[in-house]
Amino acid sequence: MSIHDGETFVQSIARRIVARLHPARYVRDGDYRDSISALVAHGIGGFCIFDGTLDDVSETIRQLQALAQHRLLFAIDAETGLRMRIEDAVEFPHAFALGLQEPHVTEGVASAIAESLRSLGIAWNFAPCADIASNPRNPIIGIRAFGTEAPRVVEHVRAWIRGHQREGVAACAKHFPGHGDASTDSHIELPIITARADELVARELVPFYAAIKEGVRSVMVGHFAVPALDGSGQIASLSGGIVRGLLRERLGYGGIVVTDALDMRPITQRYSSGQAVTAAFAAGCDVALVPADAHEAIEFAERAHRSGMLSLEEHREALARLDRLIEDFAAYPRTSISQSEHAQRALEAAAGALRLAGDRSVLPLTQYAHIAAFALVEPDSPLDAPTEFFRYLAQLYDGNMDVAFISREIEQSDVTAHAEAIAQAECIIVAVFERPRAGRPLSRWDDRSLTDALDRLAEGKRRVLLIAGTPTVELAWRSDAVLWTFSDSSPSCAAAALLLSGRIGGDEAD
Repeated sequence: MSIHDGETFVQSIARRIVARLHPARYVRDGDYRDSISALVAHGIGGFCIFDGTLDDVSETIRQLQALAQHRLLFAIDAETGLRMRIEDAVEFPHAFALGLQEPHVTEGVASAIAESLRSLGIAWNFAPCADIASNPRNPIIGIRAFGTEAPRVVEHVRAWIRGHQREGVAACAKHFPGHGDASTDSHIELPIITARADELVARELVPFYAAIKEGVRSVMVGHFAVPALDGSGQIASLSGGIVRGLLRERLGYGGIVVTDALDMRPITQRYSSGQAVTAAFAAGCDVALVPADAHEAIEFAERAHRSGMLSLEEHREALARLDRLIEDFAAYPRTSISQSEHAQRALEAAAGALRLAGDRSVLPLTQYAHIAAFALVEPDSPLDAPTEFFRYLAQLYDGNMDVAFISREIEQSDVTAHAEAIAQAECIIVAVFERPRAGRPLSRWDDRSLTDALDRLAEGKRRVLLIAGTPTVELAWRSDAVLWTFSDSSPSCAAAALLLSGRIGGDEAD
């Protein structure tokens, strides 16, 4: 009997692999559609969605489910809502902004995101981050975490899980056993967490244990080494000592264990797709997430499974966990959602996170006839967030407003030109947009030449500094007032514009 026959097909180890899916390509590219269809024919367990519109995603899920001989599991990484991946969906503030507020705010946001996912047929969200943002120079966690201390992270992780899972969508606590103290980006190179075992137990592991007690449906294991937990230096996601020994046995976790994305560089530099998937299963993981070559991964894992290299008991338990998740999700109705209501909730959550320090008399900006706003950006960085901020501010401010982007490499001739253009401006806003992005180091804005340029532009004017995203920006520029958003999401940009224009208030910074 082949693996495609009856019960054997349903029990195939391919069901424990979740592949990468780009609905924007699937609905338009025949060759790509054939490749994805081939994965379905080989018994793939499901797909993680990375892009597209709401219509693209809905149609792709419908078509793929119609092809499959078993119910597929559709997942997504939507920490800040569907717009993280789906271009015409609603975006919410980052976790750090939610963590500054009462847990019921986080619970409401998580519920709204889950409602949106359920409306599309997406049963599993790889959120929330249960990491603690203990290292301010961590290039990949930062404002994705709910805070810098375990107690705050714990209460918001629990709130997120409650809000998410009551809507039938599985939450996922990540990145076990704690990615917050890393100083390198695990998308690029392998971080090494050097904390002692007792430090990890007292800090990093606390939110994960709280998530387990809250009933989280899944835990994602990260791609970093933790010598105190596995002296061999093995990557956590491939470590039997960390997955089976610590998470399963010592912490007593009985839910789904999933790897972080297996197409990340610490994995692909060391293993083929087949080797990585097999190593993850051998370590005790239930699900292998987005191997670089899913076709190779299926073939390799099937051979390993048939040869007895992998535990048959763990395989059956993994499939049982996945079946329960799929069955539980199917019991919830596919209801439509109100994008406008969710957008309003997102704006309220963003506004609740705003913190203002300094001379409040410098605001609102509407007291001035002419203002200038500059966004500090890296030469090759995305301009979506600062552009949205400028757009929102222009809608709320009726006076004369000049805007421009400035990089650290600004030429003196450009400084002179900007200074002449804004000579009549009464107030200058300098906005810094900084947050962790996969594959990009955190920016540094402590160049003396940049500070001198900003001082020249601000000469004789009132000064406002907007820090949109990571709060620990190093910029030695004297301002009259500072506004922090703790997120560079669309609603956070809108909330900042509303506060600066006097439409809403903001809490004092601690």
